[in-house]
Formats: sequence, structure tokens, C-alpha cells
Amino acid sequence: MSITLITFILLAIFLGAFIRTYFGFGEALISMPLLAIIGLDINSSISIIGLAGLTVAIFNILSELKHIKYKILSLMLCSSIIGIPIGIYILHHFNTAIIQVFLALFLLLYGTYAFCKRQFFKNNRKLVLQSPYWSTIAGIISGILGSLYNSHGVPIVIYATLSKWPIKTFKSTLQAHFLLTAIFVVIGQAFGNVWTDKTIPIYLMSLPLLLLATIIGRYLTIKTPAHHFEKWVYLLIVALGLLLLVSI
Repeated sequence: MSITLITFILLAIFLGAFIRTYFGFGEALISMPLLAIIGLDINSSISIIGLAGLTVAIFNILSELKHIKYKILSLMLCSSIIGIPIGIYILHHFNTAIIQVFLALFLLLYGTYAFCKRQFFKNNRKLVLQSPYWSTIAGIISGILGSLYNSHGVPIVIYATLSKWPIKTFKSTLQAHFLLTAIFVVIGQAFGNVWTDKTIPIYLMSLPLLLLATIIGRYLTIKTPAHHFEKWVYLLIVALGLLLLVSI
């Protein structure tokens, strides 16, 4: 690969890591479409972002432990483990572009709906998910999407926003779930013939940028007013949907 191509790949990984640190999710749905546009093959993209996501999760989790919802986390983790091999199977036997279209459209519709409801219809009754069954469903879908696109955060984020968690609980539980899920996702990808000869070299080159993205993201998180956070989350979901559509 040329130096120019490697530079663009590393920039895409950096941007994803920054988004992950600042919002608590979204790195794969930023980096994966960008890597597709750049021209990196799908297996290399999936495996590199899987390792990068695991690394960023490790960087972020140490200061988040006290705000985690451990009971819900355990349910989501156990159900995610069920979904991971399903995602690996789909990756090898089905046209993932079709799944990507449905995922992109869902993100666009949900993000737009949730943003408009929060911004313009604040007094309307809000749906709040309380049953533990929802965390189980979110976990299974998270495992599937994690294996396919490293986007295990999407169903967890939607579940968390519909459960109306406080911001610190939102980000802490997401980071813990992503860390634990990413471990199994990376193992599944390594033994599921997803890694390529580009995976480890590009990942090692990205390590300094992952650390830099984490530092910048955490700094900006502190500087951002908390009451804006939910609104930015919904706008990011819309942007992620658009990126997925562009990259098909």
C-alpha cells in the first residue's frame, strides 16, 4: 500500500476513536464507511476496527467503573455472546450490503424521530424501557452487528436512550459493555478467518493515534455542557446512517 493510502486509513481510524471517546459509541459506523470509500477490503476493515475499538475501550474504562449498571451489563454481555457467532455466520454466507441498507435506514429514521421529538415535542409522553428482556434483545443484536460491522454500540445506545439513563451511567455502561463485547468479537474475528495480512501492521501503526484521540475526546467531553449530550447523540445517529448509505 502507498503512504497516502495508509495515511487516509489511519485518519479514518483516528476519527472513529475520537467519536467513540466523545460520545461513548460510533467509531465503527464512522470508520468502516470511510475505509470502504478509501478502498480497504471489508475483512481488513472489520478486523482493524475491532482491535482499535477494543483498545479505545481499555483506554476509557478505568475512570468509569463507579457509574456502571452491572446487572444490566451482565444481561447484555451474556446475550451478546449468543449474537457474535450468528454475526460471523452471516458475514460468510449472506450479502451484508442488504443488511447495511436496512441498518442505515433504521438509523436515519430513529435518529431523526428522536431528535425532533426531543427538540420540538418535549412535553409529549416518552417511552421508557424498563423490562430486562429489552437489555437481552439489545445484547443479542449488539453481538450480531459487532461481528458484522464492529457496530455493537448501536442497539445498546438506542436501548440506553429509551431507558433514559443519566449521562454518566450512559457512557460508563456503554464503555464497559463495549470493552467486554469487543474482547469476544475480536476473538471471534481472529478464529473466524476475518483477519488479513494487513490487520496487525495497520493496527500497530494506529496505536499512537488511538491514544491521542482518547485524550482529545475526554478533554472535549469535560468541556461540553451535559444538557446538550442527548441531542448530539441523536444527530450522530443520523450522521452514521448517512455514512452507511454513502459507503454501500
